[in-house]
Formats: sequence, structure tokens, C-alpha cells
Amino acid sequence: MMDTRDEILRILEERGSILQKDLWKELNIDSSKCSRILRKLEKEGLIRRVEVVVDGVKTFKIVPAGAEEEEEEEDEFSLQAVMERMQDISGLPPCFGCLEKDCDATSCLKLEVWFLRKASEGH
Repeated sequence: MMDTRDEILRILEERGSILQKDLWKELNIDSSKCSRILRKLEKEGLIRRVEVVVDGVKTFKIVPAGAEEEEEEEDEFSLQAVMERMQDISGLPPCFGCLEKDCDATSCLKLEVWFLRKASEGH
């Protein structure tokens, strides 16, 4: 039977990348165990954990070491990435820099997550 560490490397070999939250769900392990294994793999230089924003929430994309470096550099300077960083820094709602053409604020998941986060912070 393959251990969790080897299973992670196999998944990355097959797919190229995976979100950390999807990885621990797929492996049926808790998030803290997954984080510990990933930190060890990262220290060994086998993977990289790249911070990304998915549906307005920060998470990590797990990639094999050396993969997607050019694509990340482009993403770092994309308008969407800049607007998300401005939103994080300023605390403004996602609508401030929304780039969605047909967004409806009454059903916007990003706005809902923002309101829930602010409510939990006591703002």
C-alpha cells in the first residue's frame, strides 16, 4: 500500500497541480496532517505551495518543484491579482474591484464570503 507522501507525489505527477483543500479531502486525511506532510515535501524541495485566491478565499495550490514558474509570474501582475491584493489590504468589499461582467451582488459568493469574514472579525 502506498503511503500518503507517495500518494501526494503520484497525484501531482498525474495532474500537475492541486489545491491543498482538495488534496486532503481526496486523501481522506485531516488538513493538519496534510499540511505537515506538505511542509516536509516542500523542505525537501519536491513541491511548492503557491498562495492563490479561489472564490475570494486564500488557499494554496500544490505544484511539483520547478513547475509553472512562468505562468505564476504572469498571474502575479494580472489585473485580477492586483485587485484582490488591494481588496485584502484596504478591507474594501470585493465589489470595489470586481471584474465580473454579469455579477449580481445579491448572489455573489465573493461578497458573501467577505461579509461573513467581516462579521466574524466583529466589524
